[in-house]
Amino acid sequence: MTKSGLNPWWVVLAGGLVLAYSMGVRLSLGLLVPDISLNLGISVSDLSFSFAMQNLLWGAVSPVAGALAERYGTAKILLAGALLYAAGLVVAALAASSTMFFVGNAMLIGIGTGATTFPIVLAAVGKRFPAHKRTLALGIASAGGSLGQFLYAILLGYLAPSQGWVSTFLVFAATTLLILGLIGLLRDGVRPVRQAHDAPLRIFDWQAIAQAMRSREYQLLSIGFFVCGFHIAFITVHMSGLVAYCGLLPSVASDSLAIIGLMNIVGVILIGWAGDRWHKPGLLFAIYALRGGLILMLLTQPITDQLLYVFSGIMGMLWLSTVPLTSGAVAHLFGTKNLGSLFGIVMFSHQIGAFFGSWWAGLTFEWYGSYDVALIASALLAFLAAAVHLPMTPKRMQQLSFRDA
Repeated sequence: MTKSGLNPWWVVLAGGLVLAYSMGVRLSLGLLVPDISLNLGISVSDLSFSFAMQNLLWGAVSPVAGALAERYGTAKILLAGALLYAAGLVVAALAASSTMFFVGNAMLIGIGTGATTFPIVLAAVGKRFPAHKRTLALGIASAGGSLGQFLYAILLGYLAPSQGWVSTFLVFAATTLLILGLIGLLRDGVRPVRQAHDAPLRIFDWQAIAQAMRSREYQLLSIGFFVCGFHIAFITVHMSGLVAYCGLLPSVASDSLAIIGLMNIVGVILIGWAGDRWHKPGLLFAIYALRGGLILMLLTQPITDQLLYVFSGIMGMLWLSTVPLTSGAVAHLFGTKNLGSLFGIVMFSHQIGAFFGSWWAGLTFEWYGSYDVALIASALLAFLAAAVHLPMTPKRMQQLSFRDA
């Protein structure tokens, strides 16, 4: 039980459902790129840039939102983020021009996602568990994002063919109401910080951030998470394009993303359990190496619906499994006091990778007429991400362990 008397597993449940909304909507919207392109007359590369900017803004907002949550309360930041998220969906749905779609999709949804995603939710969860149970709790909460991806991909696959992308956006906006009541369970009892009238406003604990930025391990974790962001954005934004390029039915794309989400529910819980028992960087090495092998499979084998389903099933086990391990490693190194902002900065690295995974993959498709270049880059980046975790040996991580983690 927490000091407030609330069982911490209720916090895990609430956090998981908030992530189901935040990540489920975001990871499903890329399936509508062909329809939006046709309806609004926006090129695939321009739409890819819109989603890329959404990812970049999401990443830029995450550390700020995490720091604000640490000082003014998690629930307030989540509430503001959810309302901005819903507003972005409505603005994008009602847009009559590429500019208004960009405002809704890139700016408002980007800010809303940044204020409702992993750094804020996982920081609230991580503070309520001791170190030997923390990664499992983070994994179960992270599974909410995968559950949301599964449910929203299924919902999108049902709505979009009959109702169109506009109605799908509006229905997704309406689902915001389902999670507003859960935000109160993530209230952390933080009292607003009061400062002298002549004192400058301090959002970040710059001393803690500077300490983290000087850490080689923190730098390497950020590099690995950059690659994770590249993979996730590339697959979610361009799955429908890859399916169309291969001459497969559009339903294969939504089914594939749903399979990824469903399988990752199992994957993140298992990896959370494993992360409390075994070396986190070692597990991250294995995840990224396996991703590289899977992407090479797409390059070397004829792409059929069966192959994509196999790819999605295995990739799903690895999909968001990096999140509890990476956030758990940050908590291991620096404790949980500033976990929201410190993991938020690592999340920004993730979203810079997502920017390139979304936009650059769209550009290379227009330049070369296929996704081969993007797939090759994805595989090489996966092996790079695996390699950067090798210097973080168990002995080294034990020496650097934060005493209260």
